Amino acid sequence: MKFPEKFVSASAVAALTAGIGVGLVFGILLPKLISAQSEGVVDYEKAATIFAPEERVKTADAGDSPEDILSFEVPPGAKGYDGPALARSMTLEPREAWLSWMQTNRNDKPGFLEERYQLAMNFIESSELKRPDDVRAFLLAPREHFVRERNRGLEYADTWLPIGYGATITDPDVVAMMTTSLNINPGDRVLEIGTGSGYQSAILSYLTQEVYTIEIIKPLYIETDKLYRDLEKSFPSYGGISRKLGDGYYGWEKYAPFDKIIVTCAIDHIPPPLLKQLKPGGIMVLPLGPPQRQYIMQVTKEVAGDGAIILNRRDVYNGLRVKFIPFRNEEGTSYSAPAGTESTTAP
Repeated sequence: MKFPEKFVSASAVAALTAGIGVGLVFGILLPKLISAQSEGVVDYEKAATIFAPEERVKTADAGDSPEDILSFEVPPGAKGYDGPALARSMTLEPREAWLSWMQTNRNDKPGFLEERYQLAMNFIESSELKRPDDVRAFLLAPREHFVRERNRGLEYADTWLPIGYGATITDPDVVAMMTTSLNINPGDRVLEIGTGSGYQSAILSYLTQEVYTIEIIKPLYIETDKLYRDLEKSFPSYGGISRKLGDGYYGWEKYAPFDKIIVTCAIDHIPPPLLKQLKPGGIMVLPLGPPQRQYIMQVTKEVAGDGAIILNRRDVYNGLRVKFIPFRNEEGTSYSAPAGTESTTAP
């Protein structure tokens, strides 16, 4: 099932814009942040302050056109539709019982159910889906709605697919592995960096009611926001996903701290603002490494008695390389060092 590498984009990584502040962070502070296994970290708040964002996100007002809707926010703790409760009521086995449950409780297209179930069983066998909650969430998310029209017929192919704007919908096995590695429980507040097609957040909405997601590409944000709105009637948990247009490097301070953070674009260091917004004991999962190779890392943040931050890192695929689209800023420049530059923060 696995291949040596997963190529998600052929685009070259743009040169990183030089600057005094950026040079300070990349040259002095960030190497301390992405330290070896279980090394103490004490400087991330200073680094996060250097990267303090400008206010660029506007909350939708009454009368806004779709192009003006740049954020949709659900108040923390607001109890809308309970996706996790639905998931936990699901019958998993045997296949016939699951199909009967889906036909009774859901509005999915019947023609895709067999493919979705088989894919989930494959990922259980490969340990890319482990917990029953994660299996149920995967089975409830209709990937066929998030694969764009140009790729009809490949809805449940185990591969990445283009969704326009230089972005992709990630391979379903990688989505499964990253979801499992987050270890989400109902009530966890989860931040996703890179909304993309909307598929990952759809899965998350069946694990917790507190899902927050950020997309930096405006036309993709508008397209996926409309998709969520169109699907809410049939899949009401999507109405509980808070989303905004903005630079995910800075996280979403308004709703921090987060129990879990998932980054779906490649970077060669952990963004200091995201580390700051992660709770002690929280988990971040991200593709980490230099431009031509990344490893999906599970990073757990702990706080020592003296206040030092301790990062415990685990390569969830045990050395298997992946390749995601770059983590870019609003000017389209990658946050990673230029290709060919030796990274001091690679796993």
